[in-house]
Amino acid sequence: MNWIARIFMGLLGLVFLAAILFFLLFFIVFATLRWLLTGRKPQVVMVWQQFSAMRQGFKQGGFRSGFGQGFEPFRRKSAAFAQDDQVVDVEVREVVEDAPRLPPRKPHEPG
Repeated sequence: MNWIARIFMGLLGLVFLAAILFFLLFFIVFATLRWLLTGRKPQVVMVWQQFSAMRQGFKQGGFRSGFGQGFEPFRRKSAAFAQDDQVVDVEVREVVEDAPRLPPRKPHEPG
């Protein structure tokens, strides 16, 4: 490859890198403003915090003991549901044979 093509490819790579950095900066500003306006943390922050909590739990005594620390509210909810003996999966309703139905579809006629 001649030197002009190498310079062109290098500049093309720099433009691509600059575009990626620009969009990353734009996303960070957008996510921060949305966080400040709505109060909801960005998904990236929540995943990172969950990962850090799991890593700390793993250091403190293995995967099982660390995994439950961040998920205690969910465990309490499931225990509350386990104490309730009535679970309704399906609501029953009567099906009437003579109920009005849609008219049958007419076959498509080429025309």
